[in-house]
Amino acid sequence: MQQQSDSERRKKTRLPLNIPIMMSIYQWEQEGSFAGQSVTGYLMDLSEDGIQLETQMPLAQDMFVIIHFLQESELPPMTARIIRVEKNKDMFKYGCMLSALPLYQHLQLKEYIERKSSHE
Repeated sequence: MQQQSDSERRKKTRLPLNIPIMMSIYQWEQEGSFAGQSVTGYLMDLSEDGIQLETQMPLAQDMFVIIHFLQESELPPMTARIIRVEKNKDMFKYGCMLSALPLYQHLQLKEYIERKSSHE
């Protein structure tokens, strides 16, 4: 099977970034309970329906993370599902699909990308 290039995987415009973020990671434990922890990472790029994250914490494909953006971005926390994992030296890169984004958050994200893109 041929692997897709980054441009084929994501059709929307990507905004390259390198900004610190906090992520809330939730994993199932026994008896249907969740165990959560906060992890620091970096938002490497962003599009309207996907993001690329980088962190030292190993995570698994299909895990859900909640991304907490810097306050100055004025973006609310967003939930994403990890769809691709790549290890690069001591860092892990995660391709994530934003999930269940309400219309107002989708519009905020689009405006943020347009605002940041026009400043480059």
